[in-house]
Amino acid sequence: MKRIYTIMTMAVLLIAGGHCAFAAKKFKIIEVETSKFEKSDSTAEVSVLVQWPVKGDKAVVDSLRHHINDLLSGEINRPEDVKAYGESLFESLSLDWHSVYDEMEPEERLGAFTKYYDITLDAQTNRYVTYFYRQHEYQGGIHGFTTEVGFTFRKSDGKQIPLLTNTDSPQLAKLVKEGVKSFFASGSDKSMSDEELLDYLFAEQAEDLNNLPLPGNAPYLSETGVVFLYTQYEIAPYSSGIITFEIPFKDIRPFLTPEALELIP
Repeated sequence: MKRIYTIMTMAVLLIAGGHCAFAAKKFKIIEVETSKFEKSDSTAEVSVLVQWPVKGDKAVVDSLRHHINDLLSGEINRPEDVKAYGESLFESLSLDWHSVYDEMEPEERLGAFTKYYDITLDAQTNRYVTYFYRQHEYQGGIHGFTTEVGFTFRKSDGKQIPLLTNTDSPQLAKLVKEGVKSFFASGSDKSMSDEELLDYLFAEQAEDLNNLPLPGNAPYLSETGVVFLYTQYEIAPYSSGIITFEIPFKDIRPFLTPEALELIP
């Protein structure tokens, strides 16, 4: 990843077609301003990218701004704050590195400590907007840890609503299992058997492969379906990565809450 000592601000307009057939009211398209900070040396690497909502209906814009602020520890209230936040993060991380490694011999020291934060607009329609948060941190050890999660906000009032109901359904469990298979079979033209799937998961999942636990983080809406995302170590080893798959609206509809059904085509 290229490292530069800069902050870039760029207006971005992300437009998704409105669904006139089911929308009683057309809410505004959310416009964002992208601010990015990157800095690195032998002790620390920091990257912070934020797509800050600048235009749209007040309720959802205020809600998005509040959420972004919370994700970054209350330090971001406008796009210009990203630079100061990144500089402070870099200085703190570098000090942490020195406190750990200054007394060690050079050959005993590990790589730079790293923190990467991306908060981006992932999808939007006439009725909802989804933001995506990715965080990667490394502060010594075998490897770093990555967190990814999506958040869907209703444009009418800026609220996050529950998406799933009837989560104990065997039919939903089957969709989830097939979704996990599709993640590991990506790029292959062959379907994956249950036995092959077990090679990727923790051994305890073999006890009831037809009833995999739902991800700990709530699913979120794309423009075409509901996205599920398992964090590292949730049902599989670190080497499996972040297991992500989408169930199309036509298949997931029977398991959505009334509030969620009002949002989708």
